Amino acid sequence: MTRQVQVQGVVNSSDNKQALILTDDHKSSYTLVNPEFASDYNPTVIDWVDPSLVDYNFGGANESLSASSAAGLPLSFLQVATVEEGSAWYARNTRYPELVCDMLAKYQWGDLRHTTPKEFRNQKKKQKKRQRAKKVAGPSLLRARGGFTVTFT
Repeated sequence: MTRQVQVQGVVNSSDNKQALILTDDHKSSYTLVNPEFASDYNPTVIDWVDPSLVDYNFGGANESLSASSAAGLPLSFLQVATVEEGSAWYARNTRYPELVCDMLAKYQWGDLRHTTPKEFRNQKKKQKKRQRAKKVAGPSLLRARGGFTVTFT
């Protein structure tokens, strides 16, 4: 009988002599110990690094990516599923402007991958126009015909 197990995270010890592989089934979680260390090494007296602070590079973890393009991708990148999560990931892990992060996320996880260069330029113009409209938006005046009264309080 075989069972599919999902890796939830990898935790390194503070002395970097062992790594704990955490899975969704606690029976299949395991610890790897570096064999180069002395036989009197006691792995029970070490501190563990919080898994949320670690982002390992894995190769070929995502079947939608080829093995060559997935080599060296961080685990957090491979866990992104939507355009919004991808935009947040690019903003958090790169120095690109927000507009570029949105476009990269749309390309990677959205429908921008199948966009022609002309459509890409038009989308870029639309986004710039929307950003300008947001900046200009403020109190507007309406022009009414006929008699009207203006009161100041």
